[in-house]
Amino acid sequence: MPKENEKQRILTRRALIFGGLQVAAFSTLAGRLFYLQFMRSSEYATLSENNRIKLQLIAPERGIIQDRFGVPMAINQKNYRLFIDYSTISQQTFRTTLEKLHTLVPLSEKKMKQLTNTRVSSASMPEMVKEHLTWEEVSLIELHMLELPGMYIDVGQIRYYPFADHAAHLLGYVGAVDEKDMTEDPLLRLPEFKIGKNGVEKMMEDRLRGKAGIRQLEVNVHGVPVREIGKQPSVAGETVPLTIDSELQEYAAGLVKEESASIVCMEVDTGNILCMVSMPGFDPGAFSKTITSEYWKQLSTDKKGPLLNKPISGQYPPGSTFKLMVGLAGLNAGTITPSTSVYCPGHFFLGDHRFNCWKEGGHGTVNFHEAIAQSCDTFFYTAGERMGIDNYAKMARIFGLGQTHDIGITGEKTGIVPDPEWKMQRYKQRWTGGDTINCAIGQGYVLSTPLQLAVMTSRMVNGGYAVEPRLFVQPGTEKPEFVPLEMKTDLLSVARDAMSAVCNSQNGTAYGKRIAEPRFMMGGKTGTSQVRKILVRGQKQETLPWESRHHALFIGFAPVDKPKFAVCVAIEHGGGGASAAAPVARDVLLKVQQIDEAKNATNPA
Repeated sequence: MPKENEKQRILTRRALIFGGLQVAAFSTLAGRLFYLQFMRSSEYATLSENNRIKLQLIAPERGIIQDRFGVPMAINQKNYRLFIDYSTISQQTFRTTLEKLHTLVPLSEKKMKQLTNTRVSSASMPEMVKEHLTWEEVSLIELHMLELPGMYIDVGQIRYYPFADHAAHLLGYVGAVDEKDMTEDPLLRLPEFKIGKNGVEKMMEDRLRGKAGIRQLEVNVHGVPVREIGKQPSVAGETVPLTIDSELQEYAAGLVKEESASIVCMEVDTGNILCMVSMPGFDPGAFSKTITSEYWKQLSTDKKGPLLNKPISGQYPPGSTFKLMVGLAGLNAGTITPSTSVYCPGHFFLGDHRFNCWKEGGHGTVNFHEAIAQSCDTFFYTAGERMGIDNYAKMARIFGLGQTHDIGITGEKTGIVPDPEWKMQRYKQRWTGGDTINCAIGQGYVLSTPLQLAVMTSRMVNGGYAVEPRLFVQPGTEKPEFVPLEMKTDLLSVARDAMSAVCNSQNGTAYGKRIAEPRFMMGGKTGTSQVRKILVRGQKQETLPWESRHHALFIGFAPVDKPKFAVCVAIEHGGGGASAAAPVARDVLLKVQQIDEAKNATNPA
């Protein structure tokens, strides 16, 4: 009996221990279950939801760029694109998917290798497999989508420029995001998202970009979207109106399509730029895609510089257009008067050095008015020597030369308005009398951009106000106020009359290129800037190689009785300002006045 009782006690004790362990284990499981289901239920519900729901950023539609009348100059077109999301598929599934896709939509060997290398590197962001899909390709992929786990089709956008190369430098283009472009904006991390890289596209990037939306997608076990269960729409970029007149822009570009040239036309009172042409141009749409190496080589090796935005980055000796600054400086300082006469025998001597006038036989005795009309070099050699470089350099800066005008487009150059201090800093050399003489006719060290010359012209004919150019009008600034120039502005009428004589008097250098209609008559100044020393006097420009010919320049305004528009035309290696640039300026000034007249007739004030 004692032995049986002992066995019973042992069994009972073991049963209690085992039962206690069972109770403890059950209690632990129950406690854990309670903790997971009740204490952390919201957290695990979220994790579970994340396994079922995929969030996808929605790229906004880029804003439209319009001209001043609402004509679209940069718009968007649909672009069907195929993406692969590496995070939703295994390595083995990826290989199978890629092989299946290749049977449906053949990919290049280079693209196949690129996708494989990216997958091996464990990329976290989706990658674009192919863009510009045809509708047939889209339909075929959608039909086999269940056999293509990790892949999805997205409807993106591609930038389209209706005016193509006629406004390429002005509008710029969009391109892929670089490392230096990265900010906290999540849009910039979207595959193949495009941002403004140049021109107005870059200048107005913040307004054109828009804001991202979010799409909630339910996915299956393979990560393939099944349905959309929620969406926060994106916000499209703003529509940006420019001061540009697209009709004038296209017309002006057509006038110099075969040349290396620039044209700037602006309103003299508001500073509104109506056209800003740089030719030859390029196809900005090609930069929105993947530009080919062949096309890039063609652009980068073209001697006419299609990639250079010539109105703001092209720097040229202003030639005889600069004589207006020398003349105004002399009139303002009193070293010459409107009646001051200089005899021109066809040359000017400084010491024993001879400086030739462009007219071999000379102009005889001329005053300021006649010297501008006939572009007499000798008169301005004399005027420049009398007053010195500091006087007319100051006047040139007052009228906008030697400085940028910050129209918002990158690449604007300052040009050069030289003086003794500048030469010492640049070349460590003293200023000479010969420097003064050369600069007095816009040669030597003087450089200017076409935009600067258009500003100079506007300030000369608008009554003496420091107008600044602009491509965009801020609300409330439709009629901006500009400060008066620091000079005797009553002298401007003297200069304006002389510019009218350039075109409308029989002795004027541009008389043969004038506008004959009285209400549209123009004034201006021809300019021919040398790119090499003339070895044979009177040598015809057309007999020289293109790179050795003079640059042709013309600045003008219209109408002569009440100036409203100013223009600058610069044709690289065009030969002479009167023969090459003046006819283009005439046609632009006539066209802009006709457009303005038609607009006023339709919408009278």
